[in-house]
Amino acid sequence: MRSGSLLLALITLALVASPSWSDSVGDWYASDPRSLAYRDMRGEIGLIFAEGGRLHLPQQLLLSKLREGEAKGVSSERLVKCLRGELGRLQLARVIVQQAGFGGSFLFPISDETLNEVAFYLRGGLSEQLVGELMTKAATGHVGAEAALAACDAIMDLRSVAPIEDSDSLQIGRLLLASGLHPSGYASLALVYGLGRSRGLSHDALVHDVIINTLSGGGGYGIMNQKIKSIPIAGPLPPPDSAVKAIKTSKGER
Repeated sequence: MRSGSLLLALITLALVASPSWSDSVGDWYASDPRSLAYRDMRGEIGLIFAEGGRLHLPQQLLLSKLREGEAKGVSSERLVKCLRGELGRLQLARVIVQQAGFGGSFLFPISDETLNEVAFYLRGGLSEQLVGELMTKAATGHVGAEAALAACDAIMDLRSVAPIEDSDSLQIGRLLLASGLHPSGYASLALVYGLGRSRGLSHDALVHDVIINTLSGGGGYGIMNQKIKSIPIAGPLPPPDSAVKAIKTSKGER
């Protein structure tokens, strides 16, 4: 089969296999009695989903937000506002991932999971610049999109227990991506911070002397733990499990 014929076949298959956005919204109204609470906003919801279809965004991510709002019983006005916000985040997430160089074409699409993760970080307060720079750093460093997402996750965890500035967040994220550490271990940074705080170390000492300086010097978590034990305690000890509890409770749904 010629390449042009193969491409046409793939496009046809995708169109046949994927239900339209309008059909999905119509099915929701037809099959779910709870959707009647939002009949006054049917036109606006339809326009939001029509825009999503025009932008070729994955419909399941927006549908999940629609059903989440319905399950929580939010008002029609709030549901529409949330859907508009989510549509904007998904569009921005795709731009960020595309500009970083992680796909975005028909033959190399961005996965729904990646878009969902990036939208989650934007929703959680990470800036477009921060997420975009970490995605680009991962692409140029050939460490993969998963590593960039793990770095964003680690920063979200840190911010759940500490007031980390954007400049420090970006530096930490870049150092993680260049560290050679496995992405699955990035989340340990929040636990390191919690351990240091439980020993009474100051915020600045933990962020700059322990985390940033150690990563800059090519060290890992073992060296961070040694530094924590060697730095003189600066004040009264907080409850030892307070930081860990904050990390656990800060985890929201993607």
